[in-house]
Amino acid sequence: MERRGPGRPAFDSKQKLVAATCKLLSERGFEATSPVMIQQRSGVGQGSMYHHFPGKGKEGLALDAISHMRASTLAFLYGTPTPEGGEVEAVREHIVAALDRLFDRREGQALVRLMADGVAGAIKPIAQATQDWCDDIRATIVVMLRADDPHEDSEVADAAASFLTPEFEHIAEELFTAALGRGLVRLPKIAFHLFPDREEA
Repeated sequence: MERRGPGRPAFDSKQKLVAATCKLLSERGFEATSPVMIQQRSGVGQGSMYHHFPGKGKEGLALDAISHMRASTLAFLYGTPTPEGGEVEAVREHIVAALDRLFDRREGQALVRLMADGVAGAIKPIAQATQDWCDDIRATIVVMLRADDPHEDSEVADAAASFLTPEFEHIAEELFTAALGRGLVRLPKIAFHLFPDREEA
C-alpha cells in the first residue's frame, strides 16, 4: 500500500467516486453509466456511495462531476494565453486550437456526450448544469476575443469591448458550435474492452 507523504491529503471515497464518474461520463455518457460501474471504477462500496450522495445516487454524482470538470475547463482555457498584438485572425486561430484541445480532453468529451444524451437532457438539474458549463465556455471565448492590450487604458478597453460585445458573442457562439461538431466527430467510441463478451461487428 502506498503511503502518503507528509502534508499530502488523503484521496477520500467521495473524491474517488467523483473522479470515477468524470471518467465514465467522458467514456460512456450519463445514460450508459450505472451506479455499479461507478462503484467498480472507484473501488468504493455502495454504502459509501449513498452516504456521500443520499437519495441522489448517480444524478448527484453526475452534478458533482460536472462541477469539477467545469472548473477544469475554465482553468484550461484561461491557461492558454492569447497571442500578443491582438490581431483578429491570430486570436481566432488560437481559440480554435484551444477548443479543439479541450474537446480532445476528458472534460470536453464528457460535455459532448452529455449534450448528446437524451436522458441527461431530460433531467432538469443536469441539463441546467450542462447549459451553465456551455455558457461559461462561451463567456471565456468572449474574454479571449477581447485580447486586451495590458498597456492600453482599461477604461478605453472596456468601452471598446462593450461596443463590440454583440459581435464577440456571435463569434463565440460560432466558434463554440463548430468546435462541438468537430469534437463529436472525433469522440472516441465506447471501448470494447468495457464489454469483454461482445465482439466487434
